[in-house]
Amino acid sequence: MSTAAPAPKKVYFVSLGCPKNQVDTEVMLGVVRERGHVLVDSADEADTLVVNTCGFIEEAKEESIDTILELGRAKAEGKKHLVVAGCLSQRYPDELAKELPEVDYFLGSADMLGLQKVLDGTAPRSGVTPLSRRSYLYDHGTARQVIGRAHSVYMKIAEGCDRPCAFCIIPKLRGPQRSRTIASLVAEARGLVDAGAREICLVAQDLTTYGTDLDDAPQIEALLDALGEIDDLRWIRLHYAFPTTCRDGLLDRIAGHPKVASYLDVPLQHVDTEVLKKMRRGYTERVVRDLVERLRARSPHIYLRTTMLVGHPGEGEEAFRRLYGFIEEGAIDHLGVFPWSREEGTHAALLPGRVDPELAQERQIALMELQEEIRLRKHQSRIGEVVPVMIDRVSDESDLLLDGRHEGQAPAIDGRVIVTDGSAKAGEIVLARIVQADAHDLVASLDLDARSL
Repeated sequence: MSTAAPAPKKVYFVSLGCPKNQVDTEVMLGVVRERGHVLVDSADEADTLVVNTCGFIEEAKEESIDTILELGRAKAEGKKHLVVAGCLSQRYPDELAKELPEVDYFLGSADMLGLQKVLDGTAPRSGVTPLSRRSYLYDHGTARQVIGRAHSVYMKIAEGCDRPCAFCIIPKLRGPQRSRTIASLVAEARGLVDAGAREICLVAQDLTTYGTDLDDAPQIEALLDALGEIDDLRWIRLHYAFPTTCRDGLLDRIAGHPKVASYLDVPLQHVDTEVLKKMRRGYTERVVRDLVERLRARSPHIYLRTTMLVGHPGEGEEAFRRLYGFIEEGAIDHLGVFPWSREEGTHAALLPGRVDPELAQERQIALMELQEEIRLRKHQSRIGEVVPVMIDRVSDESDLLLDGRHEGQAPAIDGRVIVTDGSAKAGEIVLARIVQADAHDLVASLDLDARSL
C-alpha cells in the first residue's frame, strides 16, 4: 500500500545579508517549488517560517537575532515550524539552540537542500547542531527560484575562501574555495537569460581566484569570454575581486569587452601599509595605488566600488589620515565604510592596539561625508551627458517615473537613474540625457533621438 505524499506546506522566507546569501535563499526557494510547496507573503499565512541569516559582523548578527525573535513571536500565534539557516547557525549552533528553544531546525551555511527533509517531515528535530555540509556547491542543475528583478540576477561562481584576513570569519563559516566549472556557469547563465535576465552579477567570496582549485585551473578571463557569447545578455558585472589578483587580462575585459560592465567591486579595506599588514591582506599601499592607476590608464570611465574598514587594531591617527587622503583624491566612485568589530575566532580579535569604538564611528562618518561631497561633484559634472540606462521598474514615487541604472551602478547599492519621461520595460536599455544630480541619484530624460539599445 503506497504512502500518501505529505501535504504541501505554506512557507514564508526572510533573507538577510549579502547577494551570496540571496543566491542561497533562491536555492532553498527552488526546493520549495520542486517539492510542491507554496511560498506565501506573510508569516501569518505560513506553517513554516524560514530565515536565512548572516553572521559576518556584529550588526548583521543583531539583525539576524532580531528577525529570529520576531518570527518566533509569529510562530507562537499558530502551529508553525521555525527554521534558521545560514552563517549564524553555522557559527553558533549550540549557543543558538540553548538560547532560542523556539527554533525547530537549524541548517548550516551550505545545507540549503536540507530544507527538503524539513518540509517533507523527515528531518530530525535537531536544535543542537546544524546539518553542516560546507563542501556543498550548487550547480546549473539545481532548482533555483530567482527573487526580485528577473532581468538582473546574481550568479555565484564559487563558494568559500582561502584568504587569511585577520578580521574575517568567512573561511571558517563557508570553508575553502570551491569553484564551479565554466560549462556549469554558462549553462546556468543561458537558463537565466532564457528566463529574462539581461544583467548577470557574478559573486564569490574571492572572484579573482576563481578556478584555481579546479583541475584545468580556468581563470575568470576565460569565464567572461564564454559568458560573452550568450545572446541577449547585455551586462556582466563583477563583485568582490581581490587587489593582488586583478590581472591585466581582467582589466582589459572590463575596459573593452562589450558585455562586461565597466565596473569593478574590489574591497581594498585600507591603504596604510602597516594596517594592511595587521589585517593580513598580503599587499601594500603601492599595490592599491598601482591597481587604481592600471584601471584609469585603460579607461577613465571604469567605475570603482570598494569598502574600507576603519578602527582595526593598530589604526593610529596617521594611518587614518593616510586613508582619508586617499579617498580625498577622488579615485573611488562608490564607497562603503565599516567600523571594525571584534569577532571571536578571528586573528584580529587577539590583536593589541584597539581603537575606541566611538572614534571608529567618527572615522566612518568622516569618510562617508567626504565621499558624499566627491560623489556630488562627479554627478553634477555629468549633467548633459547621454548614457545607456537599464530600466529596473516603475518608480515607487510615481507611476510617471522609471527607476533605472547606468553601467556604473550595481543593483540596490550604487544609487539610481530616475527617468522622468517616456516608457520602457524592465530590462530594456534606453538612451537618456542626465538633467539633474545629487550625491546619490541622477535624474534623466529620454533623449529626443534615443532608441532602445
